[in-house]
Amino acid sequence: MGGFRTGEGTEQGMVVLVTGGCGYIGSKLIRDMAVHPKFSGTTIRVIDNMMRERYVTLMDLPTKSDFEFLEGDIRKDEDMRNAFRDVDMVVDLAGITNAPISFERKELTFDVNVNGGRKVIEYAVKSDVEKFVYSSTASVYGPTKGIVDETYHCKPVSPYGESKLQAEVFCLEISKQSGLDVTVLRLGTVHGYSIGMRFDTVVDRFAYLACAGMPLTVWESARMEKRPYLHVADATDALIFALGRSDIKAQTYNVIGENASMNRIIDVIKKEVPNVQVTVTPSPSLNQLSYELDGSKIERLGFRPRKSLEDGVREIVEKFHALLGSRARHARRILPRTVLAELSES
Repeated sequence: MGGFRTGEGTEQGMVVLVTGGCGYIGSKLIRDMAVHPKFSGTTIRVIDNMMRERYVTLMDLPTKSDFEFLEGDIRKDEDMRNAFRDVDMVVDLAGITNAPISFERKELTFDVNVNGGRKVIEYAVKSDVEKFVYSSTASVYGPTKGIVDETYHCKPVSPYGESKLQAEVFCLEISKQSGLDVTVLRLGTVHGYSIGMRFDTVVDRFAYLACAGMPLTVWESARMEKRPYLHVADATDALIFALGRSDIKAQTYNVIGENASMNRIIDVIKKEVPNVQVTVTPSPSLNQLSYELDGSKIERLGFRPRKSLEDGVREIVEKFHALLGSRARHARRILPRTVLAELSES
């Protein structure tokens, strides 16, 4: 297998495979796992097709664990055979994760998320792995009434949500048939900083737009509707938490930090970028979805989210501090004194 190794782990140590390990969540997970007391010193093997060319996510990795990298595709048997050599545990993060784009790329979404997902867990069974954690999404639910838990009958409205639900079902069926220890985590919409950043989710996107001096456009009907959100650090904590548990076999868990409305998100952004402009526009004919999730099932096991929306927004704004400074300097040259005073406070 082509790749690289870092750190001082031993050949006799545990091997954890992370599919999609160079993505938004994966790039933080492999770093957090490397320094976690339970997994420090293990070999962390990453497979990613590098469709988004996030090679930067492989730079400056912690040295407390060994890392191996395979640029490959979860749909290809040869890549899976290489990836699963001597694997003890698996975190499956690979897949198409953009709900709006999944309507345009429906065939690809199902091919990767369903067919690819099935291949990953089938190889996990063949390889007799100890633990398999599947990263799913709150998008499997579709519109809900009230706050719902994992027993709610899912009705996803996007190809992305439907493909992830199909993969979930297959994972749990395999678990019951083969005895493979599988746990499914339904993550809220992730926000906050990781080296593998993406900006097609609302919190990160709006924080960036605010820093860049662009207005935030919000559908009128979406302002009060709520959706579940989760800080990326809490997402990785939950994955590591599930990976270390042997008593949650064939179980599904919601993992959320907060059910938040668009108004709440905008208020948080305004605290960091007070002069941000917000434009409210009439909603399209397509109904805006609102759903709230109950995350108490995994919390009863002892897992607790540590981060807030404020933390996620603040991290993004701090990374874009140069844009804020540039805007302020530009304002001093062209704006009247009364506006300058407002900008200087931000």
